[in-house]
Amino acid sequence: MRNVLKIGILSLVTLTLLTGCSNNKEEETQTDAAVTTAADSEVSSGQDSVTLGEYMGVLFTPVSTEVTDEQVEAEIQALIDANPVITEVDREAKEGDVVNIDFVGLKDGVAFQGGTSQGYNLTLGSGRLIDGFEDGLIGTKKGQEVSLNLTFPEEYGNAELAGQDVVFDVTVNAVQESTPAVLDDTFVAANTDYTTVQECRAGIRKDLEDLAADNAQTQKKNQVFMKVMEVSDVTVSDETVQKYYDEQMEAYENQAASFGMELKDMVQDMDSFQSELMELSKEIARQNLVIDAIAEKENIAVEDSDRETMAVEFGFASAEEMLQAVGQEAVDGYLLPNKVMDFLADNAVEE
Repeated sequence: MRNVLKIGILSLVTLTLLTGCSNNKEEETQTDAAVTTAADSEVSSGQDSVTLGEYMGVLFTPVSTEVTDEQVEAEIQALIDANPVITEVDREAKEGDVVNIDFVGLKDGVAFQGGTSQGYNLTLGSGRLIDGFEDGLIGTKKGQEVSLNLTFPEEYGNAELAGQDVVFDVTVNAVQESTPAVLDDTFVAANTDYTTVQECRAGIRKDLEDLAADNAQTQKKNQVFMKVMEVSDVTVSDETVQKYYDEQMEAYENQAASFGMELKDMVQDMDSFQSELMELSKEIARQNLVIDAIAEKENIAVEDSDRETMAVEFGFASAEEMLQAVGQEAVDGYLLPNKVMDFLADNAVEE
């Protein structure tokens, strides 16, 4: 459990640092200010060093938070599509039907891991299972048993099954017809936390507005932080880059292990993956140096109250429980960049 939680937080740290990265550089309008403040903004550690550019009053372009009627209706339609009326029918299954099935996957006559399920609802034509599985059930009826001779694709994620011939023994428990639901108060009460269509529309609009506001704030923080990166002079040692690389590699390997796999079985080209991960590690190292430098100059630090808030956000009973499960380094490594980016955004100026 500790490894899974730590992987999740490490992933959030990476996203926090790199969400704003872009190849489209905006014009650096603050270069002169960066030169005048560089002398008293330099922080170094061994071969690592950073000379901060101007980071107060950074200009940003706000993102629209408008929510249209079309967006609301699209969400309503998605709700309807996700909750069709399912009715059992006494006929042969056809494309678009939902079949409830039990199945066992066999390779060389032996059941393989992950190939068995009971009471599985499958929409024929959905493409959820490997080629031939769903087609092989078209025309079947309730109570029928069929054996499907299939082949896993060559690029399948599990190396033991990739390209292998297998047999799925399937029992059809029911054939069900799916018809679109009707949007009315009864449907809303059964499928949402609202009681009327009017309340549902208003609630969906509010959710979209909140999401748009959150997105606008995230975009603002990313804009501002990337402008600060552009006007900062950062040098990172090979040792520091290697440290971040090793941490990221360990996280990915642990993630693969949590699925009972090796990392090499989860990526198409290991050499390309390692090369891209090294470039990612260089950028994470550069950004962390800038974050640490700003945190030091502005006396920004992670407080106990920050950890308590995060614990609630991640579903822990307390900050202590979270720290025991994940480790303080991972927790603070998530919180400090967010605090620095919030600080920069709070002191930014709209163009």
